[in-house]
Amino acid sequence: MSTPPPPSSASRSTALSLLLTPRAWAGWVLGLVGVASLARIMARQLFLDGDTEDLLRCADGVRECLAAGRWAGCTEAGKWPLLQYVPALLTRLAGGSTEAAGQVLCYLSLVSFFALLAMTWRTLSARSRPVAVAAVLVLASGLLFHYATRSFGEMGATFAAAAFAAAWVSRRSPGLVATLAFVLGLTKETAFPFIALLGATCVAVHQVPGQPWRELLRAERGRLVGSAAAVVLSGALSAAFNLFRFGTPYNARYLEEAGWGPSVLVQLEQLVALWVAPNAGLLFFWPFLAVLLAALAIAVTRRVWRGEAAAVSALPLVGVVALVGLLCVLLSRWWAPFGWWAWGSRLVIPWLPAALLVLLYAYAGTAESLLRPLVVTPMRAALLALVLMVAAMPHLVSIYRSNELLNALFVDQGMCPGPDSPETSALYWRCLRAEAWTHPWSLLHAYRMIPTTDMPKRALWYPALLALGCVWLRRSARVS
Repeated sequence: MSTPPPPSSASRSTALSLLLTPRAWAGWVLGLVGVASLARIMARQLFLDGDTEDLLRCADGVRECLAAGRWAGCTEAGKWPLLQYVPALLTRLAGGSTEAAGQVLCYLSLVSFFALLAMTWRTLSARSRPVAVAAVLVLASGLLFHYATRSFGEMGATFAAAAFAAAWVSRRSPGLVATLAFVLGLTKETAFPFIALLGATCVAVHQVPGQPWRELLRAERGRLVGSAAAVVLSGALSAAFNLFRFGTPYNARYLEEAGWGPSVLVQLEQLVALWVAPNAGLLFFWPFLAVLLAALAIAVTRRVWRGEAAAVSALPLVGVVALVGLLCVLLSRWWAPFGWWAWGSRLVIPWLPAALLVLLYAYAGTAESLLRPLVVTPMRAALLALVLMVAAMPHLVSIYRSNELLNALFVDQGMCPGPDSPETSALYWRCLRAEAWTHPWSLLHAYRMIPTTDMPKRALWYPALLALGCVWLRRSARVS
């Protein structure tokens, strides 16, 4: 009896056979042309956000303090995470203007978006081609499309977190994992517990039933030690930067703002709002991600309850639930849990693609069994494509009419007062609740704008590529 080729060889053979067919060639060419056109369209809609304008002023403040020999108490340096200063400072030191530094930050978001899609495909296709295609469609059809054209740091942080997870589950070199952990540690000063949870979850992905934990930890020792050292180093750099800015090893500005948090009852309300509020919830702004995460969690839990412990481990799911749960709990305690002046929930974004990647890698078989019924017939695949395009259209509108959409939510109904004083605190939380739950629905407003949005016809490459992706998903499911 002949020995079947290993999965990696089988995957390469399948990919080669697909590439050799004329129809596959046409599909690849059409897809690449569409992606290039879409990238060009998005590059023309890059937008410098208000936070970034302050960041650029603060970067100039860093230069002024250094030029004056001030190595402590440089309050002009601002409060932002260290990594966001690096490209801005490098651009300014190279002779670029403030506007050029802002453009660099915007382009970093755009590059991070497409790099995230490519990396997700490469990582997951080693496990299952249909799952890899589905993951790309989910990531491309949600909030990330909007933030790929914005100067906020969330898109870069999202790529860093997903790259860290991808490198670890793929068992790349300890040096690469440590480097990514170092970069990820500089994206947020609150990133360290999430890096630890994400790393531990990636270790659990490779735990084989019956395998001693000592053996697994020995195999992962290089990545564990390297990433721990990298996190310590990034934490030390952030502490040194805080000493330079505030004279303390912690971020005094953020610590002050942490004291503006709401009551426990409001925290619970905001925890729910992060997922289901009409103007902020992921269920509305990123429905395919929310549904896929929930469906996969339920399917894995059912398999575990049925006693399939030898076939599936619950540990990766537990790790992801702990990571996402901790993130949402901490955001619910923050004074601006949705990211303040933002489309949907901005602050929750960076860790979700990494969580999705780890779950799909760990439970690729289960995920594939959930996906196949969606594209088993041409009619179902067409329906999936239609729903995907409809769900993504508000994000396409948002990159053309962002100010109008955000003004309708944050300005037209009245600006919220600051939460930093006892006199305005209660009013602020009532106002924030209204913005999330009762103000006119931003997504519906975006749908109404479609006929009047001044976008070029080539912008329709975005929904067209999503539809083409559903064709790709159906083909992958049939041949895998």
